[in-house]
Amino acid sequence: MPDWAKPDPQAAKAPASEPAGAAESTSKLPEHGHRRIIVPALQEDKKPESVDELRAAMERIVAAPAPPKPSKKERREAREARKLAREAGEAEELTDEQWREKARNILLRQLTASDKTAKQLKDKLLDKECPEEIADEVIERYAEINLVDDQRFAKSWVVTRARSRGLARGAIKHELRSKGVDDELAAEALEQIDDEAEEQRARELVRAKLRPESMGADRDKALRRLVGMLGRKGYNGSMAFKVAREEWDERFRS
Repeated sequence: MPDWAKPDPQAAKAPASEPAGAAESTSKLPEHGHRRIIVPALQEDKKPESVDELRAAMERIVAAPAPPKPSKKERREAREARKLAREAGEAEELTDEQWREKARNILLRQLTASDKTAKQLKDKLLDKECPEEIADEVIERYAEINLVDDQRFAKSWVVTRARSRGLARGAIKHELRSKGVDDELAAEALEQIDDEAEEQRARELVRAKLRPESMGADRDKALRRLVGMLGRKGYNGSMAFKVAREEWDERFRS
């Protein structure tokens, strides 16, 4: 402890006779060893003027208890109360600026996880009871700074779904429409896949299914299974049957 903060030994001794009212104008701190320190009581707005007053004020700050944290039970009850309010249709009481801040935070979390369309983001905000006009405002602002871009989303979605799931253009178009991408943007994005590329992907899917020898035991049954698999991925019937027949013959009759 620096010298200036050490208590004055003389000040630590209580005077032999205290004037009347001294007990009311002083406050006693806890004993330190065998020494009791008596300092003048500070008024609420009065700044410390002496070393003892400053030291006493610092000790009071350090000794002040931290505000209690809510218990697990209290946090659980608060969550249940909010849930009941939402189920009862009670809108959360926030100012417009508070809603904007909440909407921005929700969108950032959504976009950090993965790219989303404007419709997906708006649906999420409306699920959180965000006013529609504020949802539109925040999403429009994010679109201006290219954080929301349906065209970019559509192009990325087409490549990913064709490569990872082997989906045909028809199935991918249906998915884009369900996510709020308009048909014009979807058609532009689907131009990345032509007829030749789509057929090649269908052949790859069929070849993977034809690896087991058991697929060569019953040609008709195998073809039905293969055509059904391609149909579920959005390939049209004529292409599906053509590819399945040719690949089966290549695998088991060559």
